[in-house]
Formats: sequence, structure tokens, C-alpha cells
Amino acid sequence: MALPKDVLQVTSKLNRALGVGYSVVKQLPSSPNLNEAYERAKAWFSGPLSDGVYLLRVTLRHDLGVEVDPHFEQTRMRILTTLDSARKDLERLLAAERSHVAGPR
Repeated sequence: MALPKDVLQVTSKLNRALGVGYSVVKQLPSSPNLNEAYERAKAWFSGPLSDGVYLLRVTLRHDLGVEVDPHFEQTRMRILTTLDSARKDLERLLAAERSHVAGPR
């Protein structure tokens, strides 16, 4: 199955975001502050990741011609940029937390 460029781009960014979501959940038990880690996970899954899943749905509908929005390209790019930026921020935060928990070597 061949995917159009727009769908492939959204799918790729969403896949990376899902990977970070997996890291968030995997790191929960070793987090120094469980409440903060839980809230971070909840915010990630209900915020940027949820928006990414919604964007994939809209992108697929747009590609099929079911839902046509004249401003789709601007909306798609805005949400993708926001998702990618939030993913990078969360990756940095998780990496810092992992190194803090591991301590100096």
C-alpha cells in the first residue's frame, strides 16, 4: 500500500510521538516523583499525542476527499510542528531524568 506524502509525514511524526509515550510509561516506576511523572504522562497522552492521532484521522479523511478544508495544509503543518516540538521537549526531559536517576558514573 502506498501512502500519500501528507499521510506518510503525519504517520512518521505520530510514530515518533508514540515511541516517546512508550518511554514515558516505561520510566514511570523509576521516576523520582511519581505524581509528577503520572501527570506528565497524562498530559502527553491527552494533549500532544491525542492531537497527533486526531491529525492522522483528519489527514486520512482529507486524502480520501471525505473532509475537505481549504486551510488543511496550514493546520496540518501547525499541529505537526507543535507535536514535534513537544516530543523533543519531552525527550530532553526524560533523558535528563534518566541521567539524574542513574547518577554520576
